Amino acid sequence: MFEKGGEMSKKTEKLTKDELIARASRFYHRYGQELEQIAELLEIKLKQTALAYTLNHKLPAEAVKVTTRVKSLESFLKKVENDGWPTFYYATDVVKDLIGARVVCWFVDDCYGLLKFIKKSNHFSVASNKTHPVKDFIKTPQEAGYRAIHVFANVTYDSVQLLKGDGVSVVPSKILCEIQIRTKLQDAWGDITHEFFYKAKAKGITDKNLQAFLAEVSDRLAGEDKTLMKFRDTYQSLSDDKTLIGKREGFRNKKK
Repeated sequence: MFEKGGEMSKKTEKLTKDELIARASRFYHRYGQELEQIAELLEIKLKQTALAYTLNHKLPAEAVKVTTRVKSLESFLKKVENDGWPTFYYATDVVKDLIGARVVCWFVDDCYGLLKFIKKSNHFSVASNKTHPVKDFIKTPQEAGYRAIHVFANVTYDSVQLLKGDGVSVVPSKILCEIQIRTKLQDAWGDITHEFFYKAKAKGITDKNLQAFLAEVSDRLAGEDKTLMKFRDTYQSLSDDKTLIGKREGFRNKKK
């Protein structure tokens, strides 16, 4: 569906702002439903991967939460405006996180464990480090304290395409999606700071004192993430005990 966009955009003369807005609107009108379906497919595949991970590591399914979203037309237009209105044929030519996922883990070590499972999964084809490197903001936080792992992966799906004349065709296609992996504490920090810090920064409003304060809070939460690893060890030990007496892994028993 989108693969030819890059080649076609090179042949397209530079468009005005109004022309690009109209082009983006047509793209969302034409492909919006398909994007939402791909986001649902991405969520299913990530949840399957998360289930495999939690079972393998003797954790409850609730220890990993997966959500997905499609960037709205409004957010897309703000992005291209910040980038100086580059000409595009398809929206995916200039915004690579049109479809995004957030994977939230109880424990920090599981962020890296999930990343390994995603790389090994047949559901995804992780992008090359040369073109889209994995960004580890947990080991190297951003200046204001943002922590997460960002990885891009191609997701395969069935694209419905209209044929010339009559009928439709279903063909295998792929699209690049961004997956963000973070802990529950990192996610809470990100949600709080996004509204009154990053949105302000996007408008050119900066405050070094606020930035330093947020970084300090993030550092304290990172310390708590390390402390919570002790809880995970205890949970897994209790899970082993339940398994020995024939009960389901974790604290929940099978219904009779």
